[in-house]
Amino acid sequence: MSRTADEIRKLFIPNSDLWIAEANFGFTHISELLEKTNTKADILEIGCGSGILLSLCHEQFPEKNYVGLEPFGSGFDSLKTLNRAVQENRIHINNIPYENYHTEKKFDLIFAINVFEHLDDWKHNLKWVSNHLKTGGKFITLHPNYSFPYESHFKLPIIINKKLTYFIFKRYINNYEHERKCLGLWASLNFVKKRHIKSFITKSNIDLKLDDLPIIDEMIDRLTTDAEFLKRQKIIGYAAKIIKAIGLMKLSSLFTNYLPYMKLVFTKH
Repeated sequence: MSRTADEIRKLFIPNSDLWIAEANFGFTHISELLEKTNTKADILEIGCGSGILLSLCHEQFPEKNYVGLEPFGSGFDSLKTLNRAVQENRIHINNIPYENYHTEKKFDLIFAINVFEHLDDWKHNLKWVSNHLKTGGKFITLHPNYSFPYESHFKLPIIINKKLTYFIFKRYINNYEHERKCLGLWASLNFVKKRHIKSFITKSNIDLKLDDLPIIDEMIDRLTTDAEFLKRQKIIGYAAKIIKAIGLMKLSSLFTNYLPYMKLVFTKH
């Protein structure tokens, strides 16, 4: 148990276990990259939400320099209390969107965990990241892949596209947002697809090399170790565990562009 998690739980903030679990998930995927950066490396998190992940990073690698950006977009106002508590723990967070963060500094590592699907313009974000990475620096993003017909925030099947899905499930979506106090969450989703990201990187002239890393097995394993995650994704989670148990997951390597989740690492040339 980290000091950060213990301190957050003592605040008795609703859903804090959920955000702690998400931070731990993110940390497992960026810790190796943090280890490979130099001692005084400059690290940036885009969309740091509660700030718990940044706090974990600082706890484990205190010699590095951390900056967080979190504008609290639609559907995430509930994170403000956690964010303030983390900032009191000497974590530097700017409550602005990345577009409004003007700096000459370039970073060794930039990461965005479950944020990319909420960006107004993900293509602009990749250009911005390219301009703010040091040569050899890396940008890692983990997020849903909407080529797979499932919306994980609302636990809904996607019926052709976002517009039609909303038309069919409008009452459920609106009730979900009101009950969980996350108004605007549906509107924030951009339904980004892995194949579109790959195509953009290939055809654009931005100076980033893309690595598409396997993650589906890890997401399925997470169902056995993360109670909060299993609670949120019961139906698709159990289905995935059955598919893995009977050996069909081996076929996933043939359809990487259509798996429900993606882990992408971009390297600045």
